[in-house]
Amino acid sequence: MPISTKNVIGAVNQQETSLVSKFFYYTGFCVGELSCSVIRANDKRGRGFYFMPDLTISNTDLNLLKEINQIVASNLGNISPIKGGYNLKFRGKKKVEKIFQFFQNYPVITGDLAKRKLELLRSVLPAIGNNSKVQDREKVIEKCREDLKDLKLNGFAKEIIDLNHFKDDEIGFFLAGIIDAEGSCGFKKSGLRLQPFFAVAMKDRKIIELIRDFLSCGNIHVRTNDGLYHWETSKKSDVLKVIEIFMTRYPCKLTKMKDRMKNLRRTLNDYTPRPEFSGNDIV
Repeated sequence: MPISTKNVIGAVNQQETSLVSKFFYYTGFCVGELSCSVIRANDKRGRGFYFMPDLTISNTDLNLLKEINQIVASNLGNISPIKGGYNLKFRGKKKVEKIFQFFQNYPVITGDLAKRKLELLRSVLPAIGNNSKVQDREKVIEKCREDLKDLKLNGFAKEIIDLNHFKDDEIGFFLAGIIDAEGSCGFKKSGLRLQPFFAVAMKDRKIIELIRDFLSCGNIHVRTNDGLYHWETSKKSDVLKVIEIFMTRYPCKLTKMKDRMKNLRRTLNDYTPRPEFSGNDIV
């Protein structure tokens, strides 16, 4: 991979974490929960229709979404309830441009799908608005809408070369955000025993590969049911290592994820294998 990483154990021994690096957490979380679109809306005054760019971040943790809204966009976004969670929406050219300002300072470290989504949305902004000087702007906008829809349905993007070289702390916080958005941990059935696991599944292959390389553990496979790239480690010592990293060095913020890691660590430290499996034992 073009991104250079050192063994994470070396990173843990660094004296102090850069305060700036911590903002990469929000980039990672947004990447994991990101939806980009260009909405065609009817003018309420009966003057036809108009287009609005939309960037939405969805999650169940309302307090975390409020924090992201404040840190990333100075509270310009709107939070609304949906089934099972909340949407943090940045709708309109000025609000979306504010998000891109944040990503300019704390860019997406890797991930072809995430980068392509943002690239498409950013490139169409000059065509949006009545004062736009872009030729055939409606065709440009409709092409962007089709490309975004295709990206969502097919989950395929051409490889984007990662030219930037990021520090370990920046990568660590970026991955903490990814894990809060897409990670899971606990126990699963393995024969008649319970086996600990820590896993992340995404369409973005490069992000999954970065997790494996940065943490120096686990394996990757493609899930047959949904085509997601799935990284997982089930070795007790590695699971404990990953938990320690994302509870102390690069702490996760999602309440649910923090509770799962805390409970899993406590159970593993006191864990004695049992000969039989009970369906009530899964964390």
